[in-house]
Amino acid sequence: MPVSTHLRLAALAAAAFIGLAAPARAEMSSVKVATQIGLPYLPLIVMQHDKLWETAAKEKGLDLKVEYARLGGGAPLNDALLSDSVQIASAGVAPMLTLWDKTSKNYGVKGLSAINASPMYLLTNKESIKSIKDFGPDDRIALPSIKVSIQAIVLAMGVEQAFGPGKSGALDNIQVSMAHPEAYAALTSKAGGITGYMASSPFQERALKVPGIHKVADSFQIQGGPATLSVIYAKADFVKQNPQLVAAFMEAQKKAVALIKSDLKGSIDKYYAVTGDKTDRAIVEGILASPEYDFDIFPKESMKIAEFMYSTGALKQKPSSWKDYFFETVHSEKGS
Repeated sequence: MPVSTHLRLAALAAAAFIGLAAPARAEMSSVKVATQIGLPYLPLIVMQHDKLWETAAKEKGLDLKVEYARLGGGAPLNDALLSDSVQIASAGVAPMLTLWDKTSKNYGVKGLSAINASPMYLLTNKESIKSIKDFGPDDRIALPSIKVSIQAIVLAMGVEQAFGPGKSGALDNIQVSMAHPEAYAALTSKAGGITGYMASSPFQERALKVPGIHKVADSFQIQGGPATLSVIYAKADFVKQNPQLVAAFMEAQKKAVALIKSDLKGSIDKYYAVTGDKTDRAIVEGILASPEYDFDIFPKESMKIAEFMYSTGALKQKPSSWKDYFFETVHSEKGS
């Protein structure tokens, strides 16, 4: 047998051995998803109830177990993602941007998709408070996470508009970190000195049904129009090493959004079944029927948040486009 033939056979044998010795990395079979609390996360709640991610993965030949958890704010969600306690997190735009900025040279956290655009209300239980400027040193404003949550960032934008350029931190020292259910309870019962609450649905609508509670401002007013509230994000390694799972996730999210739009009643049933929320159904139906409330996979006006965070030093790097902090999963969409 010619020497060249021997060499070719040896090369083929070596390649086969390498292939056997180092099989392709299998995608994960068990993942955890963490979200915040409330209606903005309805698509993930529908996905959980109907096992949509598991079904989409199965169609790709993957057996998948998904666990869902609801945490109190952006800071604990970010901690959970960084510690690998969860593989996917869903919170406000601001917590995601914070991790994108801090992990650009290691974990590479970015958004997979947007999930919800809806207003957040700044509420108060004091009749004398008519505007943001009326909050004083003896007041206390509850929000999910100080400085990190989307509520904290949008409130800071409103504070700067009220007090002037460079004054975004004027009310920082009266802010208190509280999960939405506790903040709602404190505001409506006037417990713990809480006189303000930067809220989200359905807690803000429930609070407005309580005598003595009124709205001071809302995020759409502060931001100049409808804008994404919550997003879904992950580490770069998870996205890179699990392409089929990520594709299945995106398919599942799109299906959940379609189900919400085609069968709102059924989706609300699933919301109650999963969360055990006690909010009156008429309130929830009114919220979700509002033209201000929207679910989609692409971000809306997220650059306004990013630019504000950069201007205040909350971000060290300034994105040139929303695509800088989102994975290619949504780059073909009409985001902003």
